[in-house]
Order: sequence, then structure tokens, then C-alpha cells
Amino acid sequence: MSASAVYAAEDQWSGVLDRGGVVDFFGSRFDVPMQRRFGDIATVQAYVDVVLENQAVRTAYPDAGPISVTASRSRTRAVYLPESRTIQLPGALWAGRESVVLHEVSHHLACSGVLAPARTSGRWHGAEFRAAMDVVVTCMLGEPAALLLRAGYDAAGVR
Repeated sequence: MSASAVYAAEDQWSGVLDRGGVVDFFGSRFDVPMQRRFGDIATVQAYVDVVLENQAVRTAYPDAGPISVTASRSRTRAVYLPESRTIQLPGALWAGRESVVLHEVSHHLACSGVLAPARTSGRWHGAEFRAAMDVVVTCMLGEPAALLLRAGYDAAGVR
């Protein structure tokens, strides 16, 4: 399993969420929401707080605690810093898409209760991370969006 396979699957999935609407998935048709785009850090912070207050998320990750969202100087990447429980987003907010925010929240959830998670561990993009991503996507975007993400992971060879 590689991080690049996870990113590839999530990029394709995010493209579907950019359009939203009816999706034909192997003969079944269902609606997926259009993903939110956030215009500022305060709005992202408010959304992250809502995700973390979701009852299913709290039940699955009772030790997760809060996350701070800040702007970074980077123009190229969003990042989760487990040491400070902080999501840093590029100042231009290209990363202010719901799929990116949920990805970073999933890092936080997968790392909850771990003092120093290694970026190479399953908690970073492995099974623990993908389980957290499944929980937050199901809670915030619904089962059809989560099904598409799981299928994308499978197609990318992420088991």
C-alpha cells in the first residue's frame, strides 16, 4: 500500500464530488452530494468542529479531542501535525475542499491516542487512516459517497 495510491483514489473521488448529482455505479443509480468549498480558515474550523461533534465520530474515536485549523505558508499542500493537533491549509485555500479537510481530520482520528505516530505506519495512510476516512465520509457525505471512496481505494489496489 502506498500513499500515492490513496491520494490517487481520493483525487478521483473528489472529482466526482466536485460535480455531485446522480452517479451510475455498476447499474445502480444514487445521488452523491456536491462537496463543500470553504472560503476561509474560520469556516473550515467550524466545519471540523461539526465533524468532531458528530455522535458516530465521537463514539468511534472517543479520545480524539479538538483540532486547530490554521493557514500555512505552503502553497502546495495541506498537512496534519499530530504534535500540535493542527491542520494547516495553504493560505490560498485551494485545499479548502471538503474532501481534503476530511482527509486531514482522518489523520487526526487515526492518530488519536498515539503519542508519536510514524508517517509510515498504518495510521498515516493505512488501514487505521482509511477506517477513519470511512467513518467521517459516511457521517458527513453519506453512504453513497463512502461506497464510491471504498471502491476507489479498491480499484487503486488499496486493500
